[in-house]
Order: sequence, then C-alpha cells, then structure tokens
Amino acid sequence: MHLLAALPPLKTPSGSDLVGLLPELIMAGGFVLLLLADLVVPATRRGVLAFLTLLVLAAALGETVWAWFDAGNPRTLYFDSMSYDRFALFADGIIIAVAALTTMISPGYLNRRGIHFGEYYALILGASVGMMFLAGADSLMVIFLGIELLSISLYILSGFARTEERSQEAAMKYLLLGGFASGILLYGMVLIYGETGHTQLPEIAAALHSSSRVVDPLFLVGVGLLFVGFAFKVSAAPFHFWTPDVYQGAPTSVTTFMSVATKVAAFTALIRCFSYTFSDSYDKWNGIVAFVAIISMVGGNIAAITQTSVKRMLAYSSIAQAGYILIGVAVQSNLGTIGSLYYLAAYAATQLGAFAVITVMAGRGEDLDSYDGLRGLAFRRPYVAASMAIFLLSLGGFPPTAGFFGKFFVFSAAIQGGSTSLALWGIFTSVISVYYYLRVALLMYSRPREGEAAYDWPRTSFAGGGVLLASAVGTILLGTALIFSIYSVATSAQQSVLTALH
Repeated sequence: MHLLAALPPLKTPSGSDLVGLLPELIMAGGFVLLLLADLVVPATRRGVLAFLTLLVLAAALGETVWAWFDAGNPRTLYFDSMSYDRFALFADGIIIAVAALTTMISPGYLNRRGIHFGEYYALILGASVGMMFLAGADSLMVIFLGIELLSISLYILSGFARTEERSQEAAMKYLLLGGFASGILLYGMVLIYGETGHTQLPEIAAALHSSSRVVDPLFLVGVGLLFVGFAFKVSAAPFHFWTPDVYQGAPTSVTTFMSVATKVAAFTALIRCFSYTFSDSYDKWNGIVAFVAIISMVGGNIAAITQTSVKRMLAYSSIAQAGYILIGVAVQSNLGTIGSLYYLAAYAATQLGAFAVITVMAGRGEDLDSYDGLRGLAFRRPYVAASMAIFLLSLGGFPPTAGFFGKFFVFSAAIQGGSTSLALWGIFTSVISVYYYLRVALLMYSRPREGEAAYDWPRTSFAGGGVLLASAVGTILLGTALIFSIYSVATSAQQSVLTALH
C-alpha cells in the first residue's frame, strides 16, 4: 500500500488528444467493425466488406483533410508521444488514399485467385493504422509499436494465398528478416535512450543540442542501428534482399499496397528522426546515408536490367527509388526534405498504378508476371497499356511526369548542398533505368510473334479502370498542373515539423 501511495498519479489523455488522433481512431474502429462484420457476411457477398472498408477510409481521409487546416499550430499528443502536425498528416493522406485504391481493385483480383477472405480488409486497415502511427510518432516507443503493427499485418497478408508455396515462402522470409530488423531497430533505440535519457524525439534533440553526446560512440552506434531498421522497411540496399521475393510471392494486390504505403510511412519517420532530431550529429551519419543511397540506386537499377518478371523488376526499381529519396535525407536541407516529400507523393501515384496494372490484368489462378505476358497488350487493352506506359515513363524520370520533378527536386537539393557527386550518381543511374522501363513499354506495343498465342487478359472492371485512371491522372497532374500545389503542401509539412521541434 505504501508503494502504491508513492506512485505518481495516473495521467489520462485529454479531449484534444482524442481529437488529434481521430483519423487513427476511425481506422482502428473500422478494423474492429470489419472483424465483426466478417462473422455475419456470407462468403458470396464479401464485396460488402470492401464497401465498408472504403466508407471507413473515406471518413478517415475527410478527418485528415480537416485536421490539415486545424494543424496550423502543431502540437504533441498523448504526453509528447505523437505529433499533430502537417508533416504527419501529409503522409496520412497518402497512406489512406493508397489503402482506398488498393481496396477498390482487391475484390475482383481476390475472386479470380480464389482467396477472397474477409480478414483481408481488416488487415489492410490494421496495417494502415500502424503506418499512420509510425508517420506521426514523436517517441521511439511509438515508432517501434507502429512498425510492429504494420509488420504483423503485412506478414499475414504476404502469405494470404494459403495454398501457394511461393506466397508462404514470401511470408516466411518477410517474417524472419523482419524480426531481425526489428531487433536491430530496438537495440538502436535502447542505446539512444541510454545515452540521452529520453524516448521523446524533441527531448532527444534538446539533449543532443545541449551536450556532447552527439559524438558519443554508443549514441552513434544507436543511430546507425536505428537507420538499419528503417533501411529494411524502405527497401534500401544492402538491406533489400527480402524485397524481390516478397513482392513476387505475395498476392499482387498486397504488393500494390505494401510497396507504396510502407515506404511512405517509414520514410516519414526516418526523415523526422534524422533530418530533425539528429541534425546536430549530421556530419557523423550523413556519409552512411549517402553511401546507402548510392548503392541502392546502382544495385537496384543494375539488378532490374536482368529481370524477366514484371513484379521483380518493379521490386528492384523500388529499391532504386528508395535511393533517390534518401538523397533528400543525406543533404540535410529544407529543399532536400521538401524534395523527399514530393518524391514520396509522386512515387505513391506511380508505383501504385504500375502494380495496379498487374493486379487488374491477373487471370484465373495466376498473375501477369512475365514480360512475354505483356507483349501485345496495347492491341487488346489500349487503355491499360497507355496507363502502364505513363507509369514506366514516370519511374524513369521522363518529363513532364511526377517522377521527373521528384528527381529534379532531390538532385537540385544535392547540388545546392554541395553534394554534386551524389546528384551525378542519381543522374547516371536514372539513365540506366531508361533501358528496362522502355523495354517493357515497347513489349506492350509489339505484336505477338507469329504462331504465339496472345495472353488471355481479363476485361478491366469499372473499379480497376477507375484506379488506373486516378493513378495516371495523378502521375501527370503531379508533374504539371499540381506541381506548385504539391510543392507548397510539402513545404508546409516541412515547416510544421520544424516548428513542432523548436
């Protein structure tokens, strides 16, 4: 009794905390609702669960948009463990949009593959909640909890094709390597806490600013291990070996969601930690980040050249894209952060669209995964082929697509920051990528060889066509009409996190 009396009074969250976390609470409530609804919805009407998921996502997106205008004066929530700023809301909006577009194309794909189970939609929401917590985390503990929540959901989704060995292999590889990466991440957090005495990011930044811990060897080891954990999640080399196998083995609708939303959430947390919290020790870790960016760009693009699987090619391409985004982190400037945020938005629209093409074109019991399967697509499904061509050109950095301006911003930041060699590496590897992107585009516009049967592509559903249209329009508009709008949004997000930390 005496021990209990000596404990400090239990703190409870305030009403403003709950209001600030409304998007996450809506998503979490939707997760529970879908688990309950799956008990009563017949197996033949599981499309109802997709509709309920879209309603939850629409409500969360609406609340996120409202919060954007309410977050002009950023603050922290739940005893400084979560951020309520435009930096986090920028990522939340992308994550929710990606989850919604993935949900739209999922029922048709899952039905054709014979794996349309109700828990799929609950797991999509569960992973999204983890990603949103990760994007808004202002504490090392919340970062870890967010990563674990999204990872556990994605482990299950990767093995969702329960009767396929390749899907089970993908889930097992992701689980084992993800477990090691989480352990490394957690050990790094322990060292950072041991050296600073804090788990909240603003307090860590203040402790580093007022002491000599920025050069403490144990602290630097902790920062390095933390970066390794993040690098695994964003598929940066040399921590990328799980990516091609998992992307190829997982159901394509899962790969569509995982390849985009996970990278957005993890990069948002990485930028918050390294570009702001650890900024006083920048000269100690920027060389490592730059090195990882270079080997990701080089390794990802070179490996992609040798592929004959579309999913594996896009997997290696995503590794290279992670390298380009890391340039914005390595140069440590406002323009670098803004460029990385813009690149994340451009990447989301483009990569989602590319994988959506594979998803909507999947036949019964198989994915459209080989280069030969794409041959002649333009003559049977011209709209789909044109969309895929736009996505490939954007990934390759051709103007006036979003991918071009994303690379332009991060390369400009590198040159402005005195890292011209880093920009040159980016330009050189972008030239390499043109080969394999154009190779796929030309195959789609090539007629099948004489005597070769054309692939039996399914007809594009209304939902699938809508997703392709939204992704293609987004890819073009982000690179033309909306470039200044998105740039200003990214700038506002960058200023918001800077205000919150100071």
